[in-house]
Formats: sequence, structure tokens, C-alpha cells
Amino acid sequence: MDTKSSPSITQTSHSNSVALILTFFAINALFIYLVYSKNFIFGSKPGNWDYPYFKTLTSIPLWIPIIVFLLLGLSVIIGSRLINSHEKTILFGWLLIAGVIQYLIHRIYPYTLGEIVQSDMANSFYTTAMRYSPFEILSQFNVLAPSFPLHARTNMPGKILLFQLLNIFTSSPQRIGYLVILLSTFGALLLYGICKRLFHDRQIAFYALILYALIPCRLFFFPILNTVTPLFILLCLYLFLLYIDRKQLLFLLLLGGALYIQVLFEPTPLVTGIIFIGILMNAIGENRISKKDIWAILIFPALGFLGVYVFFLVFYSFNLLEAFQYVLRDAVNFNLIDKRDYWIWIGENPKEFLFSAGIPVMILFIYLTSQLISQLRTLNYNITRWSIENIYILSLLVTFCVVLFLGINRGEITRLWIYLAVFFQIPAAFYLTKIEHSKVVFFFVACTLVVQSILTLQRVGFVIP
Repeated sequence: MDTKSSPSITQTSHSNSVALILTFFAINALFIYLVYSKNFIFGSKPGNWDYPYFKTLTSIPLWIPIIVFLLLGLSVIIGSRLINSHEKTILFGWLLIAGVIQYLIHRIYPYTLGEIVQSDMANSFYTTAMRYSPFEILSQFNVLAPSFPLHARTNMPGKILLFQLLNIFTSSPQRIGYLVILLSTFGALLLYGICKRLFHDRQIAFYALILYALIPCRLFFFPILNTVTPLFILLCLYLFLLYIDRKQLLFLLLLGGALYIQVLFEPTPLVTGIIFIGILMNAIGENRISKKDIWAILIFPALGFLGVYVFFLVFYSFNLLEAFQYVLRDAVNFNLIDKRDYWIWIGENPKEFLFSAGIPVMILFIYLTSQLISQLRTLNYNITRWSIENIYILSLLVTFCVVLFLGINRGEITRLWIYLAVFFQIPAAFYLTKIEHSKVVFFFVACTLVVQSILTLQRVGFVIP
């Protein structure tokens, strides 16, 4: 890597780092107070959508945040020391701890997981999954979809199929809720693997692993299946990185199959392909990818995708393209019918996303982006020669802008952009690893995310059965 022509985004003085940390703690406290006093609007009243505040508040048992803080503290201290020498043990241990932390935080919410799972108002995929067989859902999707309840009617059939799969293990809605949390949490392991391969630093990967479990919008919407959506696109990115490192065509074929599953479940995250392109450009600049490899990246995922497409078409009479066109038309018509103005949400969506993706995480991203822009004159004119952290920041910024200005999601982005929030944890993990006293600072950042989520879950009705 040419560090002279591609300076790192994290080359800042200790005093600047301290000032930045104090700044985002102050801003975080301000936003938390706005939610505490019910003065922050999740959505937009002029835009015809907002999440309501509860009129009656449930109490927050003091033991919940205490246990969560203790578990986080032990995880940061022990995990940071042992992640290099006992990687598998730490990852397995954190998976268990993350499940406990997420469950404890969600206990603040006045509705149980089971009530949310079986409610047609909050989550109509479960009742639809219990009413039809997988073959009926796939073979007759375009015919049956208009008769489904609201959420099932406006989504690809993958979410219905997932509930049918989970029903094999248990018929209890409450236990299915636990399984959704567990399945969503596996995305943390994929994010760990992605960061490890991008930066070759287990500490960065470990911090990203922890931040994933504390993303506020994920915690707000358990057990809604949007919390599972990141799992598939992270799998796609991890397979992509495996191919770049190992040059085995099998990973590209699997990537194509995973992309099919992603579209079947939720097509919106495909826009993060911009991040894939950025990573590919970095690999080209470092001479890890040849012209032959580029052709393979173009051809073999397409073959893998086509193979799964034909399989579903032949054996289940399911045409993915037709289903996608139906869902896309419904999304466009929904915005027109519900009178959700494009320009109102161009301004409102970023405000809501700033909070739901994690205030300190987003402030760090804004800071790192500003730092990158200020360094443009010193960067190599050939973007492929930039450092991976610079390319990642740029590609993530472009991805966010594309998602925002496409204007497909107008409101409800705390739920709909959970997959996007996951990718913003990576720059924060990178920065927090590089500063002095990183463990202490990271612990307090994690704690602020916990406080942000607990107070918000107590006050805002994100999912009402």
C-alpha cells in the first residue's frame, strides 16, 4: 500500500481524538434527552408517518442495565486480551453473551416476542406461513400475494419461508422470537470475518462484532425479520472476500446462490454492491486481482444465480423476476397512495438514520468522511491506490446517497435500513481501535448505545401488535 499517496483517515493527534470523543458523548446525551422528553420525532408528521410515543411508560428494572454493562465490560477486557490467542472461544462466548444482552435490552419493551411474532398488525409473515405450504407460497405467489395481510403482501416470499423453516424447530411464537434473535446475531460473526479479511486486524473485527449486537435499530425491531436481512448480504460480502483471498471459483458460485436468496428475502440490500466494487478496486490496486479474476467475478456469480433461479423455476414454478416486479410496483404505488412526498423524506430519513444506526457511530462516520474530503488533494489520483479504509468510507458514503436519493423508502427507515446500519459499524470499529486508551473509550461508546436503546425502547412504539 502506498501510504504516502494514500494517507490513512485515522492519522489524528491524541488531543483531536479526545475532543472528538467528548463531542460525540455530548451530542449523544442531547439526542437521548430529546427522546427522554419525547421531543424527537421518529419519522415526519408532514410526511404522513411517524412512530408514536407510549402514553404510559413501563419501568426499567435497574438490574438490567447493570448486568448489561458488566457483561460488556468483561467482554471488552477479556475479549481484547484473548482474541488473538483464543479466537474461536472468544467468538463463541460473545455469541452467547450477545444473545443475553440483546434479550435483556428488549425486555424493556412492553410487548413480548411471541405477541409480536403472531400479530398480523406487526408481523403478518407468521400467520401467512402457518396458512400455506412452502410449495403453495412459491408456485402461486403472484396469485396469492394480493390476498395476504399488509406486510406479507408487500414483500418477497423469503420472509414467509423463513418462518416456515423456523416452525420445524418449534411451533411456539415466543421461541420463534428467540430463534430470530439468534439467527440475526450470527451476522456478527460474518461482520467479524469481513473486518478480519479487510484490515487483517482481529481487534478491529472484535469491536465490529460487539457494535453489531448493539445497533439500536436492530434492538428496536426484534423479532421483526428486517433484523435478519443483514445476514444474507454479509454472507455475500464474506464469500466475495474469500474469493479475493483464495481465488477458488466455488466461492463465486456460492456468492451467486447467496445473491438469489438475498433477493428472495429482501432485494433492497443489493445496492450495497457499491461497497463490493470499492473493495474490488482496492484489490486491483494492490495487484491481488488480475483481468482473468475480474472476468470470473462477472461470470461465475451470474452462473450460480442462474442455477438457483432455474432450480426454483423448474421445481417450484417460481419466477423470481416476476415476483420482484410485483413487489417493486407495490412499493412505488404505496408511496403515491400514502402521499409520502419525495423531498420531505430526503431531509427526514437522514435525521432518523443518524439516531437508529447509533449516534456515536454516525458521528464518527461524519468525522472520518470530513477528514477524507480534507485529504483529497494529498490522495493519489488513482483511486485504486487508496488505502482500504479510505475506499470503504467513500463507497459507503456513495451507497448511502444512492439509497437516500432513490427515494423508494420514505419513512420507516429505522426498520427498513437496518441492513445499511450494519456497514456503518466498520469505520467506527476501525477508528476506535487506533486511538489511545481504545478499550476504555470503546466501552463507554458501547454503554452509550445501550442507554440509547433502553430509553428509546421504553418510550417509542416501534412494533405494536
